[in-house]
Amino acid sequence: MSQLTEIQQQILSRSRNSINGTKKFINRLKRLLPVSYKQSIKQKLKPLLMLKTRIELLTVGMHPLAQDWCSRGINVHRIYLEQFLQSFASDIKGHCLEFQEDSYTSHYGSGRVTKLDILNKEQAHSNATIIADLTQPNSLPSNTFNCIICTYVLHLIPEIDRTIAELYRILKPGGVLLVAVPDITINHSVYNELWRFTKRGLYFLLAKSFKPENITMKTYGNSLVAAGELRGMAAFDFTSTQLNYNDPRFAVIVCARAVKSN
Repeated sequence: MSQLTEIQQQILSRSRNSINGTKKFINRLKRLLPVSYKQSIKQKLKPLLMLKTRIELLTVGMHPLAQDWCSRGINVHRIYLEQFLQSFASDIKGHCLEFQEDSYTSHYGSGRVTKLDILNKEQAHSNATIIADLTQPNSLPSNTFNCIICTYVLHLIPEIDRTIAELYRILKPGGVLLVAVPDITINHSVYNELWRFTKRGLYFLLAKSFKPENITMKTYGNSLVAAGELRGMAAFDFTSTQLNYNDPRFAVIVCARAVKSN
């Protein structure tokens, strides 16, 4: 019996080695394939992958598909955020300000950006060119920036009114604030999130500093995508039609363009 067990273990070991070798070969082959070819294959397999996701949803019960949303692919709200920034890319020019890192300014500002500052309130942040807390007295000069990109920041700040007033102050006359905040989404406790925003709520806060006629509001999402976001589904789990259908009652993300008066 022990001899049989040893033989079985040898067979299992060879099988594992064979499987691992095959996986390594496939991964090497994937790296050699052109990106366009891999994208074509992925698109052709998308209906099957979407079906697989929906079957998985039936088996996970009350839990989401993943604890780390990014592990399954690009987040839905990231797709929407980039759609928003693309639609107002022409505003990203001149002297720009972004929070924590250059996530979007250089990409969407292309050759229009003449200077970029990165703001963080923590001294140790390696990417920061400006260390300041907008909820406290600071030395940032007024009328400085042509464009400020403030994405997924306001929901972390207790003193939202003070922050928006500061953003208005440091914008140049005619300068543009591009802001994005979450509405229906997971609450990541590790980030100490404080708020969620409706379209009307964000507009109300911005209108305290910006003239109402200078504020353009945008919402992204619908009931299907919002439910999927809460269940851990990624952007690839939806068709383009499903992603692009907009129902403000179930916004995943709320965005605004606010212009400082001349």
